[in-house]
Amino acid sequence: LERHERAAMGSIIGKITEELPRHEVLAKTASYEIRRYAPCVVAETGFQSTKGMFEGDQGNSFMRLAGFIGVMAKPKNEQAAPIAMTAPVLMNKASDEGSYKMAFFLPASRFARAADAPTPTDPKVTIKDVPSRTVAVATFSGNMRAALIAEKDRDLRAALAKDGVSPKAGAEVMAAGYNPPRKTW
Repeated sequence: LERHERAAMGSIIGKITEELPRHEVLAKTASYEIRRYAPCVVAETGFQSTKGMFEGDQGNSFMRLAGFIGVMAKPKNEQAAPIAMTAPVLMNKASDEGSYKMAFFLPASRFARAADAPTPTDPKVTIKDVPSRTVAVATFSGNMRAALIAEKDRDLRAALAKDGVSPKAGAEVMAAGYNPPRKTW
C-alpha cells in the first residue's frame, strides 16, 4: 500500500515547507541566478482577464487547481487521490490576448511524468510534462502585482544584459509565488 498525506496548504513562518521543483544553480550574482530545472509535471489551468495576470479570475483558477489536489475537499481527480501542495505556483501569459495560465508543480517524488498523475475530473485542468529548462531567476518579496512584476522583469533583463547574458528570443516573464497571500513580509 502506498501512503499519501492529505494535501494541505501552509508554511512555517519564514520557511517554505512544500516540495520545490528540482534544480541546480549554474550561476549566481547579487541580482539573479541562472538555474537548470529538471523535467517535471504540472497541473495547469487557464483564465481570462482584461485587467492582466494578477487581476481577474486567478482566484478561481487557484481553487480549481487546489481542488484537483484535494486542498480542503475530496480531490477532484479520477482516483480521488490527494496530492501534496508544492511551491511555487506559476503564472504566465498564454498565447491568446487576455489569456493567462496558472500551474501547480506536482511532487517529483511521486510523479516522474504526466502519465503517472491522476486524471483531473475538471476539464479545465490539464496535466503536462515540462521538459528540463534553463532560466534566469530574480527573487524578491512582496505581493504579486503587475507593476512590481514588470519592474523586476526590467531589472532582471538589465542585469542580464550588463553581464552579457542574452535571454532566448521571445522569453516571457513567469511569476512564481512561494508563499500564501496572507504571509507577512
